Amino acid sequence: MVTTEAVVALQAPKDVSLSEIESELGQIWLGVDGDGDAGPRAVRAATFTLVVYESPDLAAQIAPSVEGLAVQNPCRVIHLRPQELATDAPLEARVAAYCPMQKRGQSNLICCEYITLTGSRPALERSLGLINALLIGDLPTYLWWQAHPDPEDVLLQGLIHLRERGGMRVLVDSATFAQPERGLLDLWQLLNLNIPLADLNWSRLSIWQELTAAAFDPPDRRVDLPKIDQVVIDYEKGNPTQALLFFGWLASRLGWVPQSYTLESGDYEIHRIICHSPEGQEIKTELAGLPLADVGSVVGDLIGLRLDSAQPDANCCTVLCSETTGCMRLEGGGKAQFCRVEQVSTLRDIPAETLLGQQIQRWGQQNILFQESLAVTAALLQAAKG
Repeated sequence: MVTTEAVVALQAPKDVSLSEIESELGQIWLGVDGDGDAGPRAVRAATFTLVVYESPDLAAQIAPSVEGLAVQNPCRVIHLRPQELATDAPLEARVAAYCPMQKRGQSNLICCEYITLTGSRPALERSLGLINALLIGDLPTYLWWQAHPDPEDVLLQGLIHLRERGGMRVLVDSATFAQPERGLLDLWQLLNLNIPLADLNWSRLSIWQELTAAAFDPPDRRVDLPKIDQVVIDYEKGNPTQALLFFGWLASRLGWVPQSYTLESGDYEIHRIICHSPEGQEIKTELAGLPLADVGSVVGDLIGLRLDSAQPDANCCTVLCSETTGCMRLEGGGKAQFCRVEQVSTLRDIPAETLLGQQIQRWGQQNILFQESLAVTAALLQAAKG
């Protein structure tokens, strides 16, 4: 479990009127380090603005602690919390400021400002002008959308277009999608609208991608890479998005084109995929959702991978497996002695806000790779619908 450093309140949460948000935030900083002493000085939001939308049906499941962002980034967080109310309740506002606990020798306290807007969904939809006014100047702006990414959602579209020319970067976490396949297709639709987008769940695949690529660094294995025609990807039953995204990454790197996709439900969730390689070779892929007793807060983590070939002379058999589940299931078939086998040490249940901070800092090349992988995944899912 990854933890973040403790933070302290420079200003405890305080209810304010909507018209007093900026002035109240300004009051927080008046007098900070104002006596001219040599002590630490609190640094006000200066790196980015983060808008967080928290769907009511996911709030209890996610329970984010975005205060952890204050450890590394002097930012402003605007937290939108819709309430499932029978009436169209007006918005209520609350402001606060948090800083990490001081380290010895630290000259500045890196602090975050927090603005929480709570009310009915229609009230939030009418508040776009207010939210726009709270974005800080020319600083980068990110939207953490904790809900289904419906391209037709009025509030989502309104928030995306608060910044013109793709200035609002959108982050989601597909591990929380109640309808995983539909959610991935909707992500692809948003990307086709030229909306800068990243998936925190994609970040959880990095160690699997790195080890898979490393397995074919030796020249004698790399030359047999095109001979792979059998793929098995095991994941925790409940959400197949990681498995589907990993398949999309593998297929996009090797130029595979999806031909068919079927799902067999039961104790195991078996997704069967047929692809064709650039040379016309058929590749059979099985995504297997396994029921596990020990499932963490992130549902659907990858737990194993096997790449192999029906050609007996092919030097490409590769088995990767989680340390928590072992490799026994994937080592079967009588060829284990010819396979490259490696256990994967993964940090389970990394807090989403930790991944969020990492994604914000490295926005760029990884997003291009995500788009190319999601394109293959979307083509597969569309083929299944057609």
